[in-house]
Amino acid sequence: MKTKNSFPFFFFCILLSLSIPLSAAAATSIEQIRQNVVKLWKPIKQNQPHVNAVEFKKIMDRGQDFVLLDVRTEKEYNAAHLPGAIHINRGLIEWIVPNRIQDPGARIYVYCRTGARSAFATHRLTEMGYTNVTNISDAFRGWVVAGYPVYNRHGEFTLKPEAFEKKDPYIDEE
Repeated sequence: MKTKNSFPFFFFCILLSLSIPLSAAAATSIEQIRQNVVKLWKPIKQNQPHVNAVEFKKIMDRGQDFVLLDVRTEKEYNAAHLPGAIHINRGLIEWIVPNRIQDPGARIYVYCRTGARSAFATHRLTEMGYTNVTNISDAFRGWVVAGYPVYNRHGEFTLKPEAFEKKDPYIDEE
């Protein structure tokens, strides 16, 4: 005996089978996603206040007041960081920075490994209301290549640029 409800179920199955190939065809490739990430950070990095590591070292040597913010991972920070840097992981700046930096006009310099994460962080800090935020555009890499000392819990040391370039193959920041 046939029921009246079989037609809607049959129609639903047909509709579902037609929609699956359409959604699969519209999927974004991983290469497109990587290109989209570059499209996100490059304009942000280029259109914000920035200095390179050599310029930042001159600012440090003048003895000016500023906050130096390292937005790399805790593991990266613990391995080596710039002198005087405070660590706040990029993913936590919205919650931690207002507790650590309470002056919205404080001079803040931000760095990461290559300048991409710090570009996002600098942009976000500006959106949050901090008015004097500068990205160190060549970041930790630029500092190391310039031959400046870095620090960790063991003290001061200098990294060789060629050793610094050994990196995670899944991370391809410019």
